[in-house]
Amino acid sequence: MPFVKYEDGLFTKNDSRKTLYVPMICSLVVCVLVMIINLVCFPKKEIGHSWMENSGWAMDTVQWLILNFILWSFNRLTVKASLRRWINLGLFIWIMSAAFDVMDEFIHQPMWVGYYVEDVSRLAGMLCVSMGIYFIVRYVNDKYADVSIDSYRDELTHLPNRRYFKNVLLELNNANNYVFIIDIDFFKNINDKYGHDVGDEVLREFGNLLSRLYDGNVTASRIGGEEFAVILQLSSKQDASVVAEKILSRTRDLIIRGEIRFTVSIGAGHKKEDETVEDLLKRVDIALYDAKCRGKNRIEWADG
Repeated sequence: MPFVKYEDGLFTKNDSRKTLYVPMICSLVVCVLVMIINLVCFPKKEIGHSWMENSGWAMDTVQWLILNFILWSFNRLTVKASLRRWINLGLFIWIMSAAFDVMDEFIHQPMWVGYYVEDVSRLAGMLCVSMGIYFIVRYVNDKYADVSIDSYRDELTHLPNRRYFKNVLLELNNANNYVFIIDIDFFKNINDKYGHDVGDEVLREFGNLLSRLYDGNVTASRIGGEEFAVILQLSSKQDASVVAEKILSRTRDLIIRGEIRFTVSIGAGHKKEDETVEDLLKRVDIALYDAKCRGKNRIEWADG
């Protein structure tokens, strides 16, 4: 399958030990240091024989394990190292605080350790993690926006694609909506004579021409091959006809590589009340076919 490498999404199997295992080793080192400091610097507690008397260490250990699991899971994310910094730092500090909590069940720690090491470091860790989460959420949101835009954008012309065109049509809910379907005349001849790279250039330049029509009421899309579409939210058929004539004349004036000229044919239609998208496009497609049959370089309006 060609898309296997994308199946994991944000998570990665991550063969890089530096990315995945170094943070876990650092966490272990921090906890060992905390253990050594407590054993060397503070006296041991008398441990009772009842499990209930010593249950605190189990809860603290579970907390410590959960924090390490979060650290391991987070470092499986395929994000930039700069985005890992705050959360890794915060988790290291938080894990250190949790390690002091575990040792507090076995060691007589001074009160200042509980206040200034455990509590303050826990809060500092939470603060760093919170900042890291904010940056990660902002990064994911930006990526989501980019992917959303890409899913609705034609790669060659950078116009909206067929999916976007269909979605906009489905959202139209008033009577003043017009649709053009535009086809480049004799496009196959351009490809055959000049090559597909020149054909792509023709598509890009025509896409640029249509993109300059955008004003909030006129939206152009590339819906496939040499076929484009325009949705117009205008007050009258006359206004829509002015836009169509503008497309025809500007296309005739367009010159590619100093010698290539071309024209387009336009099928146009007015969306009827309660008309389905499929029925509208069928009518406009027939109008485009009529424009092609009647000499091209013209606009034909759909019946009705």
